[in-house]
Amino acid sequence: MAQTMPNGELFLYSVLARRSWFVWIALALAWPAPAGASFIEQMAVDARAIAMANTVTADPPGMGAVHYNPAGLSKLPEGKQIGAGLALPIIKIESHYDADPEFEGFFGGYNDDPLAGTEGTNSSGRMYVPIVNESIDFLIAPTAGLSYRPPNSRWSYALTNYVPFGVGFNHDDDMDPVRFGAKSVYEQHLVYLAPSVSYRVTPKLSVGLTVGAGQTALGAAVDMRSPNDLVSLTRVLGDATKDLEIPVVSELTMPPPWFGGGIGPYDQVASMQIDMRDDFSPNYNVGLLWDAQKWLSMGIVYQSPIKVQMTGHYRFDYTETFQEMINWLGSSPTLLMVSGMLNLPVGAVPYQTGTVTSEFELPQRVQTGIKIKPFERLSLLADLHWANWSVLQEDRFVFDQDIQLLQLVKVLGYTGGNDTLVLKREFKDTWSWSAGLQYQLTHWLTFLMGYEWRPTSVDMSHFDNLYCLPDMHSYAAGFSILTKQGIQIDLGFDYLVGKEVFIPNNGSDLMNSTDPFKPVYNPYAGLDYHQETTTFIGAFKMTMPWEVMTGMLDHTLSLLNPFD
Repeated sequence: MAQTMPNGELFLYSVLARRSWFVWIALALAWPAPAGASFIEQMAVDARAIAMANTVTADPPGMGAVHYNPAGLSKLPEGKQIGAGLALPIIKIESHYDADPEFEGFFGGYNDDPLAGTEGTNSSGRMYVPIVNESIDFLIAPTAGLSYRPPNSRWSYALTNYVPFGVGFNHDDDMDPVRFGAKSVYEQHLVYLAPSVSYRVTPKLSVGLTVGAGQTALGAAVDMRSPNDLVSLTRVLGDATKDLEIPVVSELTMPPPWFGGGIGPYDQVASMQIDMRDDFSPNYNVGLLWDAQKWLSMGIVYQSPIKVQMTGHYRFDYTETFQEMINWLGSSPTLLMVSGMLNLPVGAVPYQTGTVTSEFELPQRVQTGIKIKPFERLSLLADLHWANWSVLQEDRFVFDQDIQLLQLVKVLGYTGGNDTLVLKREFKDTWSWSAGLQYQLTHWLTFLMGYEWRPTSVDMSHFDNLYCLPDMHSYAAGFSILTKQGIQIDLGFDYLVGKEVFIPNNGSDLMNSTDPFKPVYNPYAGLDYHQETTTFIGAFKMTMPWEVMTGMLDHTLSLLNPFD
């Protein structure tokens, strides 16, 4: 016969169990963050989640559960619900470029970089607007959704849209030194249609599934220069041979000035613009939610990788200095023969444009969390996050023709190909954690707050201005308001402050390496780089029963009807 536990022992067991979970959370908060973690995911998905610093796996935020844990849809009230919201991120990036006092200069004594001692600040955000098919200097992440739970049913359904990945910024000042690293950039994934379903297996256990249809967009613009010893050598030889005219011999071999006068290490050689998108890049989320006790809940969600096959347009504009060098390569029989053997361009064009393609993968993610309620009004939450960022080892852009710039830099050691731009990334798998608190001040007002540690997944040896989000601390807070009519209003605010980035000269082979055989792409060779980053996010979401919304619409229309 089963023995029952005396009330006193039961109380003692409950207290010890709760303390064990307090210890678990304390250890999670005190555990040192491993190298590499969150990058651009989950920055502006849901207002309540933003207020909790994404610590919501064990207590999913209403229809936001479609992303964070679809099993949480089982917690929605019966009947039809409708919701809408938006998030407004503001990213501020301050960049500083200083001369390396130990750098001796490039070949020919060039050591007077005009960018030394300059600073740059992004003027705005940057994003792509679907349907309109234009990019704008602004960041906004809208959400909208419907949910339905039949009376006395174990099933719940929802249909929403959201932005799980996204970042973008713009430098429109012609004197901003960042224009040589990233004049503008945006990368985003919009899930424009996400049907979701959850099923309550038992009164305490629910499972859920979301299948999303999304659009991925990427764009970048950059002014290009190449401070490099071998590039400097062309200018030195050009200057030295400008008066070297040997009748007949020069015209048959190497007409002066050599290299068409050459290219200086600080000369701009080109500008590049790329805009691409994939209009159908699907994904799915699978979640589980277990309400083990009235005071204890646990959740876990798996978010699938998103395989992207992008197509778009590009444009390279070449400066006169670059064109003069290309024309020189075909200016004599000898040079034509040598250029043909090396497959170098010989007829300069002012620009090249066409179609570009790229394939990559946004990472799969796993997030798990717990929620405990030591008191009736107080909830404490903790989450652990993992993202498979190591799938991004390189950026590879394939153009529909040989690009003259790529043809030329292969002489300096570039091996990516005449029609392919390859940038090494070597991202790392990432781990991070977050913690949150909910306190019900009154029956209609709940205070929310959270903290998330978001160390970057970027390998600092490949750091550049395109992928420039550093380690960041996320401090969040907000409120949730519930009216008598069942209208829930969530307000979330997040302040992210980045750890100062310092890339010393020769610290990154995509920023400031002085190795003459790493020409793609080091626009700041010879300079030390400093960066400070802050981000502000404000978010709003309103959810209400369908009947309340239709009643409000009827009332509004009646006020506008002069014949009523």
